[in-house]
Amino acid sequence: MEQMAFGLTYAIPAGLAALGAGLVASAAVNALGRNPEKVNEIRTMMILGISFIDALAIIGIIVAIIAKVM
Repeated sequence: MEQMAFGLTYAIPAGLAALGAGLVASAAVNALGRNPEKVNEIRTMMILGISFIDALAIIGIIVAIIAKVM
């Protein structure tokens, strides 16, 4: 049961972070289709958004490890 709790503690934030990164990338591709001359600005904002989302996934694994140790 403890292994399942550890798995879910990380799997849920990681799955939602992947979903969020996909949504950000989808929005960026849509924006590039509408406004191709802004490619550098859109790419910068996309990378920044995905890095913030990945930070949440990293926080999720840290919380899972801390919860397993305690």
